[in-house]
Amino acid sequence: MSHPPSTPVKVPASAATYTPATQDADLRSQINTLLLREGHATKIQERFLHSLDAHNSNWPSAIQSHALALLRSGEVSTFPALIRRVLEDVRRDSAAAAAAASATTGNSTQTSINESNPTKDGVNGAAVNGTSRAAGGVNGTTMGADGAGSLAIPTAVVEAVLKVVRESLEAVCEVEPDGSAGG
Repeated sequence: MSHPPSTPVKVPASAATYTPATQDADLRSQINTLLLREGHATKIQERFLHSLDAHNSNWPSAIQSHALALLRSGEVSTFPALIRRVLEDVRRDSAAAAAAASATTGNSTQTSINESNPTKDGVNGAAVNGTSRAAGGVNGTTMGADGAGSLAIPTAVVEAVLKVVRESLEAVCEVEPDGSAGG
């Protein structure tokens, strides 16, 4: 573990209610600077890569295979178009997995990497989390709309990385009680 920073960033309690539109750019910059300087950004990246590589979904290979298939089929022909399309497909499959998980648990809140890119039917015809193993799911893995493995980042990976992010933020930030910060 990293030692505590000499001067942690003071975060007002009200920051919990910030939205991207109301975020304090200076506060975000201070936090990012400390995360980088204290080595937390590297730790987060390493945990993310390790978790992806260790997960049985073989997500990095699925992304590579998907990108190659897009290039070989001629659906995309430039690198920027490839990156844009792969990210769209990851968002679509993530939204589908979140919608299916929400429907399965009866939870009305949807969590995904990016909820701003929903598909027409919300799941894009995908069988999710082993609900249709006959349709090609293996060991309960999520299936994408094209029948290939899902491009959604596995939930277990996201949870493992969020734990490290939380620990890192707690190491560099000090949340002030309500009313003590101007802001």
